[in-house]
Amino acid sequence: MPLSFFCRFVLRGLLCAVALWGLASGSSRAAPGAPVLDSLLRQAQTPQLSDTARVLLLCRISDQYWARNTDSAAAYADRALALARRTGYRHGEGEALNRQGAALRESNLARALELFQASLRLAQATHDRALQAQNLRSIGIIYVYLRDRQVGLSYYFQALRLGQQLRDEQRQVLDLSNIGLAYDLYNQLDSAGYYQQQAYAMAQRLHSPTNYILYGLGQEARKQGRVAEALGYYRRSIAESKRLQHLRCLNFAYVGLAALYQQQGRPDSSIYYARLGYQAAQSNGFLRGVLNASTLLTQQFTRRGPVDSAFKYQGRMLVMKDTLFGQEKVMRLQSLDYRERQRAQQATVAQQELRARYQKYALLGGMAALLALVGLLGWHQRQQGRANAALQASLVELKQTQAQLVQREKMAFLGELTAGVAHELQNPLGFVKQFAAAGTDLLAAINGQQRLTGDGALDREILDGLKDNLLSISQHGQRATAIIRGMLDHARTGHTPRQPTDLNALAAEQLGLAYEGLRQQFTDFEARRHLDLAPQLPVLHVAAQDLGRALLNLCTNAFYAARQRQQAAAPGYLPTVTLRTRPLPDGGAEVQVQDNGVGMSPAVQAQVFEAFFTTKPVGEGTGLGLALSHDIVTTGHGGTLTLQSEEGVGTTFTITLPGA
Repeated sequence: MPLSFFCRFVLRGLLCAVALWGLASGSSRAAPGAPVLDSLLRQAQTPQLSDTARVLLLCRISDQYWARNTDSAAAYADRALALARRTGYRHGEGEALNRQGAALRESNLARALELFQASLRLAQATHDRALQAQNLRSIGIIYVYLRDRQVGLSYYFQALRLGQQLRDEQRQVLDLSNIGLAYDLYNQLDSAGYYQQQAYAMAQRLHSPTNYILYGLGQEARKQGRVAEALGYYRRSIAESKRLQHLRCLNFAYVGLAALYQQQGRPDSSIYYARLGYQAAQSNGFLRGVLNASTLLTQQFTRRGPVDSAFKYQGRMLVMKDTLFGQEKVMRLQSLDYRERQRAQQATVAQQELRARYQKYALLGGMAALLALVGLLGWHQRQQGRANAALQASLVELKQTQAQLVQREKMAFLGELTAGVAHELQNPLGFVKQFAAAGTDLLAAINGQQRLTGDGALDREILDGLKDNLLSISQHGQRATAIIRGMLDHARTGHTPRQPTDLNALAAEQLGLAYEGLRQQFTDFEARRHLDLAPQLPVLHVAAQDLGRALLNLCTNAFYAARQRQQAAAPGYLPTVTLRTRPLPDGGAEVQVQDNGVGMSPAVQAQVFEAFFTTKPVGEGTGLGLALSHDIVTTGHGGTLTLQSEEGVGTTFTITLPGA
């Protein structure tokens, strides 16, 4: 059913991110349990405490509440920051800013990044390496949240190196586990297991908590099919998290255990533990944990019922997604990152200018002793120094102006892209709203009719109309999902590693996949497939996954065009798609996809590679396939993608790929 398809799609992107949410645990201090919190709260009532000691005590209380209730953690961090600023305690101000960022990371990711960066600058200014390591880890978590693998792992390893320099093994345990969870998120399970085992061995030697490490080991075992080991790790993590009252890690382990039972086809157990994970996340204010549990519960209730439970958790899932991943928040994060890099560049330029000024002053001081003998030379040097200073000022002004222009162009492009996305999503979402309102009216009508007449035939007629409306809602929802998936594919282009590839085999495989895919959509469609593959085609180093996606798009469009012509053609017309390859003199290769379909007008050919442009009816195309293919071939591989087309005759797409 359509809802099940939607949940499976979301689950692939989000349930694998359960490991990601565990990174938050690694960034914080493990919660030893309620007695420690009670002791800290009693100490806070002591009037003899100095202001600096009270600031650090409030930060420790915020740490303890972080695993239980984020609102309380934020309140104590605010008190610590106010006291540190009032007393001029810069180290305490940096610690409090970090705790504020940790408390806000779930509800306001952009503000959390601002706070971590401010705390990092304070730590660098005061040469506080421990606080630097803490903020590097915190910033790394945010970039892993955003799936920026390279930047996120870079911050994690910087934090680990500082922990090693400080000989702080407790800090190293957290950083090693964070790195393992990040590799688990990217499905590099060997690396994930290596770092988690290192963290676990060190934690056991130090007698420190291992609940979040056990969760990471359970994730790795589950994904590798070691069911018994995964079950043991999750249960140990649950037991330790309960003892420590660490609700976040309890949520991770419950949801991981629910995912394990789901894989085994045990829905009752899966729902039971997913609900426990949902409750733990709600109690803590852990929005990402609520999202993960809601996603899993939506899929389970969609499969086995009741439907109202599926809609309940789907509603919670959508609210959490909107809160955590709103486009405005992502845009603000990108802007913050850009401003931070600009600030770092400006600081570097200022240091260089200061160094140049000191060098010039030293030179002038040395020349002062010789002015009596070489006055003319000294005058010449002073004039040259003034000219250099003027040129340097002009260069700085030019660089600033250039940076402003670049930023203006970026924001203009971002605005244009956002407007295009909003326009494309407006149509399917408008239909969803329209049909949902109609369905509400039909339900109201059938309720009224049952009370007045009890006419069963009329009821069935209204229910049939309601069924049609729900089907339309599902179709237009899938249309919006396809647009978003196409944008994500477009954004991922260029990140796949290159490897030696047999282009003949790759092209033939994509032709078959395209044909079977269209036949699943239109069961009565049949076409002739003709392969003309050059036997001496060179093996090229390409990103096979990306290039295969481009070929699949071209072949799918070719079959679609042939089917369109078949619907209006004479009985003797035979839809045909030809795939041919040939080597090029420079060691490259050429791939052609030719169809005898409806063809394209010159006006359509001029726009066919533009994003969101499509000639297909509403609901059958996103307008991203050919734009994505063009980027993969030209930008990703340095080749060309051209077309020749004639209306009523057919179309030929030609890919040329350069040699090594």
